[in-house]
Amino acid sequence: MASSNNFLTNSDKVNMKKWRVFLIPFFARGHLIPMADFAGLLSANHPEIELTVVVTPGNTKFITSSLDKSNDSTQHPVQILTYPFPSIGLKSEVETVGIGNSAESSAIDEASHLARPGLEQVLQQHKPDAVIADISFPWIAATAADLKIPCLFFAPFSTFAMLVLNCFQKMRVRPGLLDHVTVLGLPGPEIRMPVLELPSFVLEENHAINVESLQKSGLDAFGIVVNTCRGVELEYCDEFEKTQARRAYFVGPVSVSCTMYQHHIIERGGEGETSCLRWLDTKEERSVILVSFGSQCYFKSAQLHELAMGLEGSRQNFLWVVRGADQSDKWIPEGWEERIADRGLVVRGWAPQLAILAHPAIGAFVTQCGWNSILEATAAGVPMLTWPLAYEQFINEKLLVDVVGCAARLWEGGKRSTRETERELVPRTVIAHAVSRFMEPEGEFSSVHCKAQELGAVARSAMADGGSSMSDLSRLIIELINAMENKTCQ
Repeated sequence: MASSNNFLTNSDKVNMKKWRVFLIPFFARGHLIPMADFAGLLSANHPEIELTVVVTPGNTKFITSSLDKSNDSTQHPVQILTYPFPSIGLKSEVETVGIGNSAESSAIDEASHLARPGLEQVLQQHKPDAVIADISFPWIAATAADLKIPCLFFAPFSTFAMLVLNCFQKMRVRPGLLDHVTVLGLPGPEIRMPVLELPSFVLEENHAINVESLQKSGLDAFGIVVNTCRGVELEYCDEFEKTQARRAYFVGPVSVSCTMYQHHIIERGGEGETSCLRWLDTKEERSVILVSFGSQCYFKSAQLHELAMGLEGSRQNFLWVVRGADQSDKWIPEGWEERIADRGLVVRGWAPQLAILAHPAIGAFVTQCGWNSILEATAAGVPMLTWPLAYEQFINEKLLVDVVGCAARLWEGGKRSTRETERELVPRTVIAHAVSRFMEPEGEFSSVHCKAQELGAVARSAMADGGSSMSDLSRLIIELINAMENKTCQ
């Protein structure tokens, strides 16, 4: 990816005024990693911006591992500044959603407002020229206004999901009154969803996450930076730009910027198991299905057991990433590891997902529909089998399956829900049948596979010189520098 500043002479670059911009990610891997990718993208293409990522001490390793290699390749390395993690009664090393158990992750998820004093102190002390904060910190817009500096929000979500959530919030959907709800006023096909599949923060009046306040802050801010591209979400990007932000910049998939450096994508996000890449080297092209549910998936042993038996029954090659908290091995069927040894591999803990998806042996991806995973698979041209679990993942599934057509649902029957106590166990027979059908060459899902490859080309071209995302990135910098020069927040 060429720099957009090739027209500048070395003398110009030396004498250029440096604008100090602080980036503030939320404490979850799914937010930290794309923010680090975005920082690397900015530093590589816009030397007039001096970047600092502001994180809690326990989250520096995720940022550092994602930035180290990109920092090595630029004359303008991204700096890291820390502030204290909010005191919420957790162990000192647990500062990231998905690192501990589900109760600890929920506590962290709801603690964004408690970070305010520490972050405000950092901003007041260091006085940056602008701030780009995770959208999970909506109150930073008011803090930036007090400091008379521009504030942008970074959204690691799809525009589709944000539009749908805003619609549901306005409808005041309440559980028990309706079984299904229909989204009104959006472009594209009609979106109808079971209430059980809506995130809890839409259904609960006093939830810590308030969609209405997030939307208001987004409209008050200088603009919103979204990790997506127009070619994947065209009509929804247009709608978002018109209704949800003063200015909108669609700069993704930011993960594509990492694929320039093979060593970078392996180490991105932490130190993980890399021997799986050598195992993939032994498999035929597009013959392996990746199974991964992200760092925030909490399956009970019974579901892990059914998934293991279902993958065995599919008779397909598979690489299954099992999160660290599920390493007790109580769920492993007797003799299972021996039976699947030739065609299955289990990776426990963190895995280099971006590198795995880019491997030619990967033919499909069973995913929970987290937006980062979706973008990584999309950029790699890998079709998806969807198994959403929480947050806005069921909404993302609607986009993939019913609108875009680059994925299929793993399970159409039974009760699904964002709440673990209300969802049914997905049986092994369903899993085996879905995986084997989806992996059939020229089978009933061949159009889904073709669409995924088509979207991959679209996503990669958006991040190339002259692509829509790189153009939006340049527009962002031009407009932000103009605001900083004129000392205006708006």
